[in-house]
Amino acid sequence: MKKAENDESQQKGRSNISYAIMSLVFPGMGQILRGRILAGLLFLMNVVLYLAPLALVAQNTEYDIKTPALLIALILWVSSALDAFLYRSSFLIMALLVSLLSFGAGFFGSFLILPSLDI
Repeated sequence: MKKAENDESQQKGRSNISYAIMSLVFPGMGQILRGRILAGLLFLMNVVLYLAPLALVAQNTEYDIKTPALLIALILWVSSALDAFLYRSSFLIMALLVSLLSFGAGFFGSFLILPSLDI
C-alpha cells in the first residue's frame, strides 16, 4: 500500500517537471496540456507581446524599450514554467497576466502608431 502511494507521488512529480519543461520550450504549453487553456494563452500572448518590439522597433530610437520588453518577456517565460510546475494559478497571477497584457498592448501600440500620425 505504501509503495503504491510512493510510486504515485513520484509519477506526479515527474509529470509536474515535464509540464514545466514544456512551458520552458514554448510558453504556456504546460498550462494548455494540463487543461488550463486560458492561463496558457495569457502566458503565450504576453510573451509574444513583449518580444514583438525586438523585431518591430528600429534600433536607433531615442528611448530604449527593447531591454525592458526583453526582461519582462523572459520573466514571464520562466514564470510560465514555474506556474506549470505548481499546477494551480491563483487569482493574483491571472490578474497580473491580464494587466500586463493590457499595459503592453496599450504602450507598444501607442509607441508604434503615434509616430506615424505626425501630430
